[in-house]
Amino acid sequence: MVSRVCLIAMLAVIAGAIATGSAARQPPTGTAVYVVRHDLRLCPSPMCGGYWIALANGARTRCLDGLRRPRCYVARALDAKRRPVGDIPEEWLVRGAIEAGVDKLGVLLVSAVYAPAGKAKVSGGFYRVFDNGIRCIRAPCFSTTVSQVNGSTRTTVSDVDLAASGANSAEIRRAQSLVATKAGLYARGRFGATPNGGRVFRALRLYIRVP
Repeated sequence: MVSRVCLIAMLAVIAGAIATGSAARQPPTGTAVYVVRHDLRLCPSPMCGGYWIALANGARTRCLDGLRRPRCYVARALDAKRRPVGDIPEEWLVRGAIEAGVDKLGVLLVSAVYAPAGKAKVSGGFYRVFDNGIRCIRAPCFSTTVSQVNGSTRTTVSDVDLAASGANSAEIRRAQSLVATKAGLYARGRFGATPNGGRVFRALRLYIRVP
């Protein structure tokens, strides 16, 4: 009885570690992945009307002044050549870096933008999902790595459920092709167990890179 209780407790701890992962990190230099929201405040631009950005998987984001806040204001988004980027819709993911603009306000230097796909109720963390090259002769085969965005936690899974997102067939096919690439697929979701002793990542939102 004691050993069974201990085993259950250990499994609960492992499940919790998989679900939460390590703390998200925002590098002092280079890029990170952010969730973008519009600034709806009514005041003269550029003091208002830009974007609020938050570190994906992070409780706080380091802003231009060095302070960590739940979110940071950036007046505009620019590409690598510092040209204005077109409007970035709500809840899209952006890989980029926060830097100072000519007006001393923060700007987001964008290196990649990812559009969400799917209609399911969203929960869980943000992850990068990619084929790790492992091949097996019987199931379960842990051939997919799910890496925490802005973090160091990696979990191998034997199955990825993209249909759980509610995305359409074309979006799912595109997501499947991204999983097979080195860059992988960004997704938000949760882990679960499979009947054959494997582990599944249920993607509740898919993020497809846009030009």
